[in-house]
Amino acid sequence: MISMTRRSQKQRFLMLAASTAVIAGGVLLPSNAFAAAPETPHVGGVTTRGAGHGGHSHHGIAKPAVKWVKTTDSPSGITVKLPGKATVQKVSAPAGATTVTGRVYSVKTDDGLVGFVVLDLPGGQENLNDGLQGFLEGYNEVSRDTLTSTSSQKTTIDGHPALDARLSTKGGDRKVGAARFIADDTHIVQAVTLGSAANEKDVDLIHRQILASIRFP
Repeated sequence: MISMTRRSQKQRFLMLAASTAVIAGGVLLPSNAFAAAPETPHVGGVTTRGAGHGGHSHHGIAKPAVKWVKTTDSPSGITVKLPGKATVQKVSAPAGATTVTGRVYSVKTDDGLVGFVVLDLPGGQENLNDGLQGFLEGYNEVSRDTLTSTSSQKTTIDGHPALDARLSTKGGDRKVGAARFIADDTHIVQAVTLGSAANEKDVDLIHRQILASIRFP
């Protein structure tokens, strides 16, 4: 019974993570692709902090110059700063008699995307690898690109287990980026940044800035 419960939990998480990855990628989710379906999108309540001029912000991001926006996931109290005003989509997936829920905060950049996901999922510490695989499968299900993880490493963030992964697509318009999955007692948090391979240094700087800004209550 325990093994079946754990297995079903991982399967539910993988499906939910896959669908949120698709949403964060700015791609419409086919209605029959996954069990999780996005609800009506809206713009979340955020506060704006302006960037500097001349292509350089006081946060140390080289280019593009951005306005960093503090975004709070109200149900969890988790906060993050994103390079722009986020579009928010709620997601849900059936899990037996209950429903697994989450929120996706996405920002389109000049040549890619930034996504921040909070999933209400207890016991996620065992599912970080499944979360990464679910993200890749979900992205590739509806994208013209083929996204792969070129490397991954487990780590600990403020006492929470985490998984960092480098990302890359194949093809002429190659994109690169990174993702981090963090598990606390009741949530899985995902941060992903993708951009043009030609601007890899800027993509890395933005991703590091996002990771440094994540705060748990």
